Amino acid sequence: MKHWFCIGWAFVALAGCSQFNAVTLYSNDTSELHPLDYFDQAIIFHDSQASTVTGLRNTTCKEVRFEKGNSFGGKDHVSIEWDASRGCKFIGIQIPWASYAAKDLTPLLDCAAIEMAIRLEEGSLTNIPMFFGLVDYAGRQCMTKINFLGMDDGVLDTSWRKVRIPLRAFNYQRRGVNMANIKELKIEFQRSGHAHIDEIKIVRHAHHYPIEPDHSTDVIAGLPWKIGTTPEEWWGINPRYSSSFLFGEEQEVGGSNEANPMIIQAEVDTALPDAWDQFGVSFSNWKRADLESLHTTTALSFDLTCAEVPDLVISIHAFSGQRRQVRTRLQSHQFVARGENQFRAYIPIRSFPGYESLDWSALKEVRFRVEESARFDFANLKLIEFRGNPQNPVAWKGYE
Repeated sequence: MKHWFCIGWAFVALAGCSQFNAVTLYSNDTSELHPLDYFDQAIIFHDSQASTVTGLRNTTCKEVRFEKGNSFGGKDHVSIEWDASRGCKFIGIQIPWASYAAKDLTPLLDCAAIEMAIRLEEGSLTNIPMFFGLVDYAGRQCMTKINFLGMDDGVLDTSWRKVRIPLRAFNYQRRGVNMANIKELKIEFQRSGHAHIDEIKIVRHAHHYPIEPDHSTDVIAGLPWKIGTTPEEWWGINPRYSSSFLFGEEQEVGGSNEANPMIIQAEVDTALPDAWDQFGVSFSNWKRADLESLHTTTALSFDLTCAEVPDLVISIHAFSGQRRQVRTRLQSHQFVARGENQFRAYIPIRSFPGYESLDWSALKEVRFRVEESARFDFANLKLIEFRGNPQNPVAWKGYE
């Protein structure tokens, strides 16, 4: 009797250990799972044999073909050459991936992105005229475009570069798109170009600049306002791709009225093929900046160190609005000498042609393009108060 009693306790102990180990292993595995691990429709396009693409009929405006040479992923890739000036109402292709099955993207909206490889036939671009749409089975669609923050090194050129478009970037809520019943990915092309596209899929994505519903807009309620005080707020400055623009040694500054610490060192040779000639910066860490109440009494100001003032085109961009940008060119009456090879520029907002049509409550960034070969240091970018004549900004006596 005693013998059977001991054997019974042994079985109980073994069963308890077995059950405990199973629970522990299961808990560790599930803690590492991502919503994408449960999604079996992540491959949108691999090649023409494994994926379906529609809209392949060539027209006077577009030529679409599958090319086998120099592909990024599968046996071939999509090559499309287009020219919207020839009168077509729509130029694009559609990819109803997963054999036209309905795709539920709702678990992935905050943690995934559509990734693809793109290369250009020639040249380089930071803003390619392509738009991407997700279409549901009711025919509703939501659109977005490529942001330079989602491009390798912030540029597209003749090398394969990965591009990521966060699912959250699609305006599905405003368009009433059912993200639990998606039919296809639509790619629309505008203006003209020739691009190669390959290996489109849904991947994990962490948002480095999360949208906070209660704090997604910075209201600029006082001036001066420093622009781009950290390297993360700038684009077009990457020594891996080009030495045209580099970050200089940051200035030692302090206090709200002191200088912006960031310095950009520029050496641009526009005679070189594919010369990199532009850079840009967010108004407020890639959140919306609201200058609505002050924009008519504000100017852009920055310092230049150079033997000759560069030929600069300056553009201000907004997140929303019928018109998304205004631009002007740096003029001789907009800067003053402050010492040997030292200049300060004052560009009133009211001097930008068409400034009234921009949504000043949704500012995104300011960009600078160098039109002719130049060498200069660029520093101390900020918004300042300006109440003078926009046609003679250096004459105003109210500068600090």
